[in-house]
Amino acid sequence: MQYNYLDEKLEKNPWDKLEENFVKKGRWTLKRLNDNIPFLRDRYKEAGISPEDLKTLEDFKKIPYMNKKDFLDSFPNKLLCVPMRDVVRMHATSGTSGHKPTCGFYTQNDLDGWSYLCGRNLAAIGMTNEDVFQNTTSAGLFTGGFGYAQGCTVLGAMLIPFGPGMTSRQLEFFKVFKVTAFHAIPSFGLRLAQVMEEEGIKKEDLFLKFAILGAEGWAESTRKTIQDRLGLKAFDNYGLTEACGPGVSCECQEQNGLHLWSDFFYPEICDPETGEVLPEGATGELVLTSLWKEAIPIFRYRTGDITALRKSDCPCGRTGYIMDRVQGRRDDMHVIKGVNIYPSMIEEEIFNLSQYFTDIYLIIYHTVGVYDNVTVNVEVKPGIDKEKAKEQLQKNLKEAIMLGINVTVFDPGTLPRQEGKAVRYKDIRDRPDGYKGWLKMLKGEN
Repeated sequence: MQYNYLDEKLEKNPWDKLEENFVKKGRWTLKRLNDNIPFLRDRYKEAGISPEDLKTLEDFKKIPYMNKKDFLDSFPNKLLCVPMRDVVRMHATSGTSGHKPTCGFYTQNDLDGWSYLCGRNLAAIGMTNEDVFQNTTSAGLFTGGFGYAQGCTVLGAMLIPFGPGMTSRQLEFFKVFKVTAFHAIPSFGLRLAQVMEEEGIKKEDLFLKFAILGAEGWAESTRKTIQDRLGLKAFDNYGLTEACGPGVSCECQEQNGLHLWSDFFYPEICDPETGEVLPEGATGELVLTSLWKEAIPIFRYRTGDITALRKSDCPCGRTGYIMDRVQGRRDDMHVIKGVNIYPSMIEEEIFNLSQYFTDIYLIIYHTVGVYDNVTVNVEVKPGIDKEKAKEQLQKNLKEAIMLGINVTVFDPGTLPRQEGKAVRYKDIRDRPDGYKGWLKMLKGEN
């Protein structure tokens, strides 16, 4: 196989140079946080650590972790290590409880580095400046749309920033502009295949070669389905707002694990419960240290994502670490249509409308067609107009989470009560009958 690179020399950096960079740039990152963020400086001081103590890779283990709470407690910009005048871009997640999103700020150097990494992703899957790339994600607050638009420009390929939805129109653009590659959430890849079949479009009618998919969990069976029905190769990629967005890791043409760009990030795996650093090859929680970010660097940030790491021996020749596809989350977060959703986000909106609803509710994650969906089942208080209550909750959820969520309203006393710990959510996306019969399932009747 002939492999493609954005910068072959850098992507094949010798291990000794990478390890030297881990320590040197890790110390630089730690100093930025220590000098600019008071609560982290206090944390390091309490642990008896200073940036000068970071001299070997083993010393990383002495440094306290950062975590999601650090970002939430620092909203909106208390983790900034530069003056606001140096910030040229901000992106954010949809937010967790309290409507506090996770904010990512970028200096011009950060933005250039992020664009470069997304370009490296696209080159790794085989794209060149001869390709035509259609981005089917929104160029908005979330990082995926802008990230890959910027990466495509770095690579020099033609960009069509189409955005989400309008599947038939997307396919029309595929044909008219001879699109060879696209970026999407996996469920939209399945939707494209479904509409192609409905409209009698054969994969031979298109020019597709590559799809880069992410922001949702997806199985190998999903990859095979998309590849077979669209006539292309589908590649996994990984990123998160705290790190930069997409651009942390990506599969190469071998499709055998994600190359984690180890000249930009130092990764570790820890036990999700104890925080103990695990050996190479063990499955646990991914921990990341950025080696280049100026505005909001991260040092030993616990991502919550479960995976494993190994040193690369890939035939493509790239060095650094390879991470397995993410198996799941340490916490109860679900990703629906590319949006991070926590039950606490939904619960807050229900409780904010306590004049309408009882405190009995059930969140169901389920599948409709090829899309993952979330339905919120709530129970009104006596004398409440069900339609009015439903409309208000749907409006509030849309504003809070930035995703349309189905609401089903039940009469008082309808939803089942449980002895002991309440069942607040069920994930039945793997059930053959999907959403049907969930009340019976909850009661143990099937």
